[in-house]
Amino acid sequence: MNVREALREAIERLTAAQVPSATTTAEVLLMHTLKRDRAFLHAHPEWEMIPDEERRYRDLVARRGAGTPTQYLTGRQEFWGLTFEVKPGVFIPRPETETVVEVALKIVREKLRRADARILDVGAGSGCIALALAHELPEAEIVASDVSPDALAMARRNAAALGLADRACPERSRRVQFVESDLLHAFLSHHGHAGANFDTRAFDLIVSNPPYVSPEEAAQLPREVREHEPAAALFSEGEGLEVTKRLIEEARGGLVPKGWLVLELGYQMAERVKALLGDAWAEIEITNDLAGIPRVLAARKS
Repeated sequence: MNVREALREAIERLTAAQVPSATTTAEVLLMHTLKRDRAFLHAHPEWEMIPDEERRYRDLVARRGAGTPTQYLTGRQEFWGLTFEVKPGVFIPRPETETVVEVALKIVREKLRRADARILDVGAGSGCIALALAHELPEAEIVASDVSPDALAMARRNAAALGLADRACPERSRRVQFVESDLLHAFLSHHGHAGANFDTRAFDLIVSNPPYVSPEEAAQLPREVREHEPAAALFSEGEGLEVTKRLIEEARGGLVPKGWLVLELGYQMAERVKALLGDAWAEIEITNDLAGIPRVLAARKS
């Protein structure tokens, strides 16, 4: 079987399985199988695949057709121009979450005006937000927290692969810290006490992409999302607001005076999340993603 035949067969199977963007998916899986880029596929349609490559490619196409996300099959996802390892059990980074990074960078540069800002990414998952910020802010102190040890292990691997595990500063070498915590519990429970094996000082900025899908809305999600991605990273009780509400409450205790909170929002959630803030927050700003959807809320601790 050559490249042209393999792609034709894969596109037919993926289309029949109602996989979105079947042509692109077929190409990505073949690139992964052959360890070649897209230019090679188009330049060498007659390239003959060896039997082992055919077998592995058909297996990947079958698994994608059965619902497994492409990123779990290739083990990678691009985010903020960086390549992240992703595996089952860890949430796949989304393009719209880059808006969180954009807003956070704007706050650091225009509001805090501190290159050495102390930043916490709550629910870091693969580490995409924390490590994108570390990439852009070499002098900042970045902490990534997650309740999942597996997610933290992957975030550490991504930090090492991206050369961000140890980052040089003018004064000293700082590491991106990784802390196992249910939201801010580990930081608040150790605040002001000795004995913690991580820095417990308050933060200038807290960022998060919390779970915000109501369990009742699970059936509306694409099959590959609801059946394969971690439920803890997707679903939140209370019409999708329970985790966000708790995070807002805990963030006040974890921020310095006039510190900032940046949250990703679910569809049509902006006004409901603003209502949760009450009078305890000021300078509330909502930023749309590239699709024009209100995606990120930023607020300053009063």
